[in-house]
Amino acid sequence: MKRYPQIPVLAAGLAAALLIPGGGEAAAGSRLHGEPPATNYALSYDGSKMIVKQKQGQRRFHDIIETRSGKSRGMLERSFISMIWGEDSNTAYASGSGGRIYRISFAGDGATVAPIALTGERGIPRSEKPRVVGFPTPIAPVLFARGGGRLYRCALHRTEGKAETAATCEIAARDARGAVHWLIDVNGQAAARIAVAASGEREFQTRTKEGEWRPVFRYTPHYTELKTIGGVQNDNRVWALSNRNRERVALVRLDITTGEEEAVYEHRRFDIEAASMTIDGTGDGSPMLVAYSPGYQEVVHFEPRLEAAYAALREKLGERVRIDFKSADSALNFAVVEARNPAIYRRWYLLDLEKGTSRELSAGRPAVYDRPPAPSRPVSFAASDGLLLHGYLTLPQRPAEAGPSPMVLMLHGGPWERDRWPDPGLGRFLGSLGYAVLRLNYRGSIGYAREFIEAGKGTLFGILQQDVLDAAAWAVAEGYAARDRIALFGGSFGGFLALVMLGRHPGAFHAGIALNPIADAVGFWRRDWSRLNLRVVWREFLASRDLPEAALARISPVNNVRNLDAPVLLLVGARDRRAPPEHSFELFDLLRVAGKPAELVEYRALGHNLSGGSSETRERIAGRIVEFLDRHLPVERR
Repeated sequence: MKRYPQIPVLAAGLAAALLIPGGGEAAAGSRLHGEPPATNYALSYDGSKMIVKQKQGQRRFHDIIETRSGKSRGMLERSFISMIWGEDSNTAYASGSGGRIYRISFAGDGATVAPIALTGERGIPRSEKPRVVGFPTPIAPVLFARGGGRLYRCALHRTEGKAETAATCEIAARDARGAVHWLIDVNGQAAARIAVAASGEREFQTRTKEGEWRPVFRYTPHYTELKTIGGVQNDNRVWALSNRNRERVALVRLDITTGEEEAVYEHRRFDIEAASMTIDGTGDGSPMLVAYSPGYQEVVHFEPRLEAAYAALREKLGERVRIDFKSADSALNFAVVEARNPAIYRRWYLLDLEKGTSRELSAGRPAVYDRPPAPSRPVSFAASDGLLLHGYLTLPQRPAEAGPSPMVLMLHGGPWERDRWPDPGLGRFLGSLGYAVLRLNYRGSIGYAREFIEAGKGTLFGILQQDVLDAAAWAVAEGYAARDRIALFGGSFGGFLALVMLGRHPGAFHAGIALNPIADAVGFWRRDWSRLNLRVVWREFLASRDLPEAALARISPVNNVRNLDAPVLLLVGARDRRAPPEHSFELFDLLRVAGKPAELVEYRALGHNLSGGSSETRERIAGRIVEFLDRHLPVERR
C-alpha cells in the first residue's frame, strides 16, 4: 500500500496529502453526540436479568445486570465475542477468543464461568474456532455452533446440582459454508436454512426426514427481501418480512415446506422495515408491532400494553421520537427499546409494561452546538421523469435577508439502502454551523415499495445521475440552497456517486467529500463480478448479463480526472475490505499529478465507512469535513 509523508499545511488550490491518525478538530464550542456507555440490552426469558454490552474507554465487554436494581453480576473482567441467553435466566453462553465456548451460571450475587468441553464422537476441534450461533427456546437445551464450514448441534449435559461443563456435539450440517442463515425449530433441530445457490441467488432450503436439504424457492437478494423472525413453530411456519411475489415488504407467515406465505400485515404504500414477536413457552409467537418509515417512523401495535408504554415514553420525551424495539421477556412484563430524535442520539429505556412506566438505562453523550439547527424533516419532489423522490432536509437558523445557505447534498451507500429520520448526527452538526443539508433517497433506495427500488435498475449511467441533479435543482428552486454553493457528500457507493457527478457534470457542484468511495469502477466491479453471490445482484442493478466494462470505464472517477475541477476531500479507512483503499490512493495520485484541488486523509485503524473508531475519532473526522467546507463553501457565523 502506498504511503504519503505528512504535510502539515494544505496549500490552497493544490493537491496535498495529510495522512495522520485523526485530523481536524470540531468547531470551537461544538461536539457531536457520543456513543452510550452500554448498548444491546437483551432481556432473559423471565425478565429478571439483561445481557448488556458495556464500554469503558476503548474496552468493550458483556455483562449481566439485574433488571429491577441494575446491579451488575461482575462480568467486568471478562471479554467475550458474543453472548446469548441459555435455557433459563441463570444461564448464558458466550463465544470467546481462540475457539472457546463458555457456560455462565449465576448463583447468589456472582457468576461462574466455565469452558464447555465440546466432546462426542465428532466434537468440535478448537482449530475451527466455533462460535455460538443460536439457542432456540428453554424447551430444548441445545447449542448451535458454527466452525470450519460445518454446523454443530451440541446437547448439554444435565447434572443434578452441578454446573454443566460439557456438551456432546454432532454435525448438524456438513456443507454449512454456503449457508447464510439457519432456522431452528422448537425441538432444537436445524429445520431450514438460506444458502447461496450455484447461480448466486439465495435458495431457501428445508430439511427432509432423511437429513437432506431440499430446495423450496430461490430469490435475488436486495430486490427480494426475506428476513425471518425467530424460530420455526410447531406448524412448520416461521414469521418473516417478505416481498416475494408482492409489491411491498409485508409481515408474513412462511411455510418452510411449501414456500407459501400468508400476509398478516401489509401497508398500502410502504415497506414494513421491522417487526417484533412474542415467544411463548412452546416457541410459538404472535406479533407485537410492525414499523415502517414513509418519512417519520410509524408504528402499528398489536399488543395493548406495549402500545400504552410507547405512548407514555413519547409523551415523556416531549418531541417526535423514533422508538426501536429491542427485546422483551416471554411474559411481556418488560421490554427494552432504543429512542432517537433530534435531541437524542441513542438512548436505551426499560419499559415496565405492568406499570406503564419507563426507566433510562443508558444514553449517549449529548451533542453541543454553537447554534441549534432546525430539525430535519421529510421532503418529496418529482424527478425529471416524474418519479417521486424522497429525502430529509435540515435548514440552519438564518436571517431571511442572508439569502440561501450553502448546502451539503448527502448520498447514502448501498445502493440498496436509505436514509431515515432522525439525522444520525453529522447533518444536524453541519446545520448548527450554518449549512443546509439534504439527505437524498434516490431511486433504488429501499422502503418505498418494489416499484421504487426497481426504478433504479440500469440507471447508473443516466437517470440515477439525473436524480442528483434534480435534487439540487429542487433545493435551489425552493430557495433552500444557492446554485453555486452545493457540495456533495457520500460514503461507499454514495462516495462513488458523488465523484461520478463531479467528473461527469463539471460545474454542477462546488465541492465533494467521499468516504471510502469506489474510485476505480472497473476494478471494483471486476472483483465483485468474480463472486457469484454479488454478480447476481449487480446484474440486476446494472441491467446487464455481462460486466459492462466500457460503460463503467466512462463514468469511473479515475478516468474523469481531467473534468474533476471541484475541490475533493477523500477520507479513507486503510482497513476497508469492501472498497479497496488503493483505488482511492490511485485517484489521489492522478488528481495530484493533474494539479487538481484534492486532499486525502487516511485513517489507518478504521474500516469501511470509517467504522470502528471512538467518539473522539468521529469528532476529528467531522472536524476535517468542516475545515474543508469552511475553506470552499464558507458560511458567515454570528
